[in-house]
Amino acid sequence: MGDDICVLLASSEATPLAQTGGLAEVAGSLPQALTRAGLPSLTIIPGYTQAIKKGDFSPACPELSVSLGPDQVPFTLLKGELPQGGAVYLIRNDAFFDRPHLYGEGRLSYEDNPERFAFFSKAVVASLPYLERKPDILLANDWQTGLIMPLLLEAGPDAPKGVFVIHNQGFLGLAPTTVADVIGLPDGYYGVEGLEYYGQLSFLKAGIVYSKAVVTVSPSYAKEILTPEGGNGLDGVLRRYSGKLSGIINGVDHNQWNPQTDPYIPRNYSSTDLSGKAVCKNTLKSRLQLRPSNRPLFGMVSRLTAQKGFSLIVEGAQEIFKLGLDLVILGTGEPWFEKQLTEMVEKYPDNMRLLLDFDIPLSHKVIAASDFSLVPSLYEPCGLIQLYSLRYGTIPVVRAIGGLNDTVRDYAGQNPDGLWDSGFKFSQFQAGALVRAIRRATELYNRKEDFTTMAKSDMEEDFSWNRSAKDYAKLFESVLKGD
Repeated sequence: MGDDICVLLASSEATPLAQTGGLAEVAGSLPQALTRAGLPSLTIIPGYTQAIKKGDFSPACPELSVSLGPDQVPFTLLKGELPQGGAVYLIRNDAFFDRPHLYGEGRLSYEDNPERFAFFSKAVVASLPYLERKPDILLANDWQTGLIMPLLLEAGPDAPKGVFVIHNQGFLGLAPTTVADVIGLPDGYYGVEGLEYYGQLSFLKAGIVYSKAVVTVSPSYAKEILTPEGGNGLDGVLRRYSGKLSGIINGVDHNQWNPQTDPYIPRNYSSTDLSGKAVCKNTLKSRLQLRPSNRPLFGMVSRLTAQKGFSLIVEGAQEIFKLGLDLVILGTGEPWFEKQLTEMVEKYPDNMRLLLDFDIPLSHKVIAASDFSLVPSLYEPCGLIQLYSLRYGTIPVVRAIGGLNDTVRDYAGQNPDGLWDSGFKFSQFQAGALVRAIRRATELYNRKEDFTTMAKSDMEEDFSWNRSAKDYAKLFESVLKGD
């Protein structure tokens, strides 16, 4: 269908304009991959002040407005271009988006987030006639854009077809029922078959129920969210709509994550010459004052939350460090984990460093320097760190869950076809299971030839966005045909 299909991707964040996590990297990369696949794509996000300052934006049309309850709320539709290419639109309303952070401050969400993203969703739909091209598909991402799906149905038959992407089923986008007055949809949308969720409203549920198709970010996670353990109270709804649910693995932007050209690392390297990786390791250890040694270096770049499996790190610390390794953790998160990990550094000062920061250049340095990447998540819809790690020859050690299970092959020696398994997996969410996986990894590290062969093989894995874009293109074609 090629150029007959235009896609508008709506997201609450997109690199490099505004970012708190992996969603921004998806929103910043997928449109360009879709365009390369023959589906011209546009992006639209809130007009955060920090985003406006990072680009050259101008009004795309005269001032617009949408109704929020009894009020008409004005906004400016700004148009610019992402540095990586492609048109991007910003919904500017300073009362909602001129704030220090995207979603909240001091670990607390802004109280008016439901109103902010109800406004954003309505403004996206109101902006459709003023885009450079009429979209055929509107690809909405996570709870912040869930309301776009019923709003498109109310916009009439000429509106784009809505496809909704769940990046994390753990965030339901809950709002009090009084927000219904702000949203302004007909009453039939707010019942138990619609947005209602145990006496509240769920924006995520709106996306699931009223979209033409639902995507989540890995095939395994698509199955897991159908269960009580993974559905977060919406497993019944998801089972009801399972016929329109599919899983498509996220990709890696090879322009941003490429050890051969990465400007953030001290020495570039490739699968044919890993000498630069050794320089990256030694440079980071020197910077962090970890003494020179032949020990394997394990890296973690992650939010410090229960979801990311840090309880296993804390519980298993003594046995982990008995294995003779160094550990570097970069990230910020829940105060309890920050405290526990800080105490671990005090207990193991010769082997561990904790960097309490959200620092993109430093994340590149840690991944490039590490021999192994540790991702022991409680649940993981897709995960990007293990994909970046593969690209950098940093062997992943992961829990066999969600996208981690789909993207890492557990080491069992070389396969008959010459393809090496790509990492180490464990199943039970137990500290002992994590320790055993780390032990297997350190044993491989001590077999230098096998370790180097696996690292080089990992760098040849293809998790580019080009592959994922083809899967999205097939889905969009099916949606437009009404399959």
